[in-house]
Amino acid sequence: MTKNKNRRVFFRIYDEVNLFYQKIDEKLLTEPYSTFENISNTPSSTTDAEKISQDSASSLPKLAKNLPDILTPESQFNESETRHVNISASGMAFNCEDALKEGDILVIKIQLASSMAAIVTYSQVVYCKNLQSDDSPSDSPHSCFVGAHFVNMKDEDRKLLIKYVDKKRGLQNRVNGVILAAVITVIAVPDVVFGLLFEFVHFLFELILHIIHIVFEFVESGLDHLIEHLFHTDLHQTQVIVFYIIVFSVLYALYRLVRVLPPFCRRCKNSLFAACEQQKESVLFYWREQSLINKLKIAVIGVVAITCYVFFGM
Repeated sequence: MTKNKNRRVFFRIYDEVNLFYQKIDEKLLTEPYSTFENISNTPSSTTDAEKISQDSASSLPKLAKNLPDILTPESQFNESETRHVNISASGMAFNCEDALKEGDILVIKIQLASSMAAIVTYSQVVYCKNLQSDDSPSDSPHSCFVGAHFVNMKDEDRKLLIKYVDKKRGLQNRVNGVILAAVITVIAVPDVVFGLLFEFVHFLFELILHIIHIVFEFVESGLDHLIEHLFHTDLHQTQVIVFYIIVFSVLYALYRLVRVLPPFCRRCKNSLFAACEQQKESVLFYWREQSLINKLKIAVIGVVAITCYVFFGM
């Protein structure tokens, strides 16, 4: 029962959170923090850090109360502080700007996406990788990849984090299941999928044209009756007036579209590039966090899947 409970507590997810961290000087500790002999020296993943007993972690002395104002629960976050993290109820890994050392003590403040409450806790650095020589973007402000183990976390904060991880894990599993099912369907029956997609787009295009035609006929008929009633014109005069009204309305709409469309396209382009860059950073984060064995497994599975699709699917 205890083993199953700990395994549930130590579920990990990849997520984006608002995060502050600051290194705490060893002098702020009331007594030496020599209770972490069980921390593994292997820097490949946070799995070893998660196996550390909470009882040994709770023996870390309390830090001084004079925390920086930026780390107090009342301080506010902004969007620029969002980071990709691999987080569980016992620790987290994240990209950072500082080259930390194993054993450094940090004060960490986390703002979860589904909660307005901030979690402030202490952690000990388990490993720190330098990303300058890796495949990370050269213009990335995060030059290091740090894994840390939570210590002295409040029980209510740990419960909140466990609940958050379980909820996000379930959501990510459902989303990944839908994506996997869609990919398998496309690979298995691509002609059927693309045929249905083409028919749907064709139907949607015809429906939009039909709605536009109905709206145009309704507006034209309404203008005919309105002009004839207000100015007592005959049929030819009414049609001429309605024609020019419609022409000027279309020209004005095109003018407004020309004014609005370029900025809208630029915003869409910037948003698309930002989303692609964010997704790229997320994939690189996931790849860097994996151990060498897991990287080999992913590569082998990818090669086998592509080979099977080329030889048996075509």
